[in-house]
Amino acid sequence: MSQISFDDLFLEEKKLENTIKRIPSPLQNDILDLFHKGETSALAICEHLIKLGKYSDERFSTNKPKDYGKVCLVLDSMANEGLLVFVEDLDKKDRTYNLNI
Repeated sequence: MSQISFDDLFLEEKKLENTIKRIPSPLQNDILDLFHKGETSALAICEHLIKLGKYSDERFSTNKPKDYGKVCLVLDSMANEGLLVFVEDLDKKDRTYNLNI
């Protein structure tokens, strides 16, 4: 009869965590829809989300939406979850991502 070690219990728990997929939030679903339509720019995604009423239309003097940083945080978290892949930062003016297919 074999015994299970304390480390084996944690290994099994990690395997279980990796098999359970988290359900995307409504905001993430809106973002994924935009990616399926071919959008890859964080700034363009932010503009679409403003039109959908998800974010405020307040802007800086440069005309960049004030919620652009929040959108980038959501995109980065989606990249960390494996839904997206960060492609590049375009001189701090925009960022691009792709679907992780």
